[in-house]
Amino acid sequence: MACADTCALVSCTECVEAKHRLEYEKLHGEGTFPRRAAVPCDLLIEACRRDGIWEPGKGPNVGAVLTKILQMGGVPATTTAPAPASCVLLPLRSWKRHRWNDEFDDGLSPERVAALLDGHGPCVGVLWVCPWYRHFDAGRDDALVYRGCGRGEDDRRESWRLYRHKGGVGSHAVVCVAYRFCREQMHVLVRDNHSAAANGPQRWVDVEELDTLYTLSVQRINPPMASGLSC
Repeated sequence: MACADTCALVSCTECVEAKHRLEYEKLHGEGTFPRRAAVPCDLLIEACRRDGIWEPGKGPNVGAVLTKILQMGGVPATTTAPAPASCVLLPLRSWKRHRWNDEFDDGLSPERVAALLDGHGPCVGVLWVCPWYRHFDAGRDDALVYRGCGRGEDDRRESWRLYRHKGGVGSHAVVCVAYRFCREQMHVLVRDNHSAAANGPQRWVDVEELDTLYTLSVQRINPPMASGLSC
């Protein structure tokens, strides 16, 4: 699992592509978006490594990664058509961070998270994970919901002390794609990056496990796709 390594890089890259795919297919129809972001994105990894944003074994800050994508002009992507692959950039126009304790914008709440996903999704989310997080898979059991290992700072320090030797504990970035309300609970469906070939497993997590939500804005790229910025 990449919770302390490349999860922020992968989640940001995949979310930019997902936003472009959504905007493009609103106009041209489902399945018509002919680009796929490079995951892992070697250009982004190298740029973040060079600027000290990322180093192996230490997860980067999502905001710093999104800022680097802005500076680079976008996320490198290639064609999904059988023709020789060309590389264009999928631009990121802007991003915004949302937290529970934000004094402006009233902070996060279940209703606010739902509104952000409805109006600005998919989004990048950050949560604290423990070793058993990896066993949750909505594709196998849609009723299982990850509820963490304690939400306080003391709980997290203790989980780090107990489980760090096993790996899979720490702050982790994911792509948030959907939600559901179950009686008085709200669950958010997140897409992870454990298996790029399968778009990663999807997991239901309790909304209160999300520490931060990042909304992204992109400008729709219209055909021909070559009109996008070149890599």
